[in-house]
Amino acid sequence: MKLGQKSDKFWLFSSLVSSAVLYLNLSWKTTADIDKLTTESLFWIAILWLLWRRRDKLNFNSNLFSTCFGLVLIFLVLAKSFSLFWFESTLIPLMPIFLSFGLALIASGFKGLRQYWRELFFTWFLFFPEGVIGTLIDKFIRITVINAKLASFVLHYVGFNVSSYSNHVVLELPELGKFTALVDYPCAGIPMIVLMLRISLLLVAFFPLPKKERILVPLVSLGIGFGLGVIRVCILTLLISEKAKFDYWHGAEGSQIFSTLAIVIFSFFCHSVLKKYALFDSVQKSEVIKVQEVQNSGVQ
Repeated sequence: MKLGQKSDKFWLFSSLVSSAVLYLNLSWKTTADIDKLTTESLFWIAILWLLWRRRDKLNFNSNLFSTCFGLVLIFLVLAKSFSLFWFESTLIPLMPIFLSFGLALIASGFKGLRQYWRELFFTWFLFFPEGVIGTLIDKFIRITVINAKLASFVLHYVGFNVSSYSNHVVLELPELGKFTALVDYPCAGIPMIVLMLRISLLLVAFFPLPKKERILVPLVSLGIGFGLGVIRVCILTLLISEKAKFDYWHGAEGSQIFSTLAIVIFSFFCHSVLKKYALFDSVQKSEVIKVQEVQNSGVQ
């Protein structure tokens, strides 16, 4: 199915905006979390901007089978959204990928899906529950175990009698005895690591950085998230004998402090990278202008 380019673009972007509004409305009704709503709104804006930036390069050429398949996907999502029970709220994060996949099929067919790979990846990675992604990462990399061992090493290095086994940190205090801290999923900073990775990938997608920086930026984001997670485990281990302080740093407020700190540190790093790249780009442009001026003077 092939329509005019302008009508195709209008249909695609208006449908995507409608999908975003539907998803955000369902997300708000099931969570009533303003922070989550704000973050997910920014994610949708990022996806729309990525697509809008390439609007003139998109190829709209679908067929009857692809269009019908896409319509079925969208119909199933819409039907479920109107009959969603409270215990099915875990299905909501899957909606963006199904809606986006259906719209891409209607717009460009199966053969044209490749041109939407960035947007489809982000509609999965940005909205999929970080708990599921983090659990999968921890299953293969065992971040909780590595975090516990590094935290034990740091505490031992600064003079505490500490040991570790698996994802446990054992602290022995002379007057109070032994305390065991269990380094689980949130304590290890895995949610913070996933958040930092999401932000870094968006940055790489938005700015045309050189290949070295495209690899470096996500690695630095992971390093910042993991490093602050180790520091947090050290603090929690030392405060395990003081319940009030432990509960504060173990709770949402303490976790938010480290997440904010991670974003601030990463922002400074990104600013330096973007500033360096902008200077490098301006130097290259000035050199090209000088070469052109020399060539023009030679011709004259």
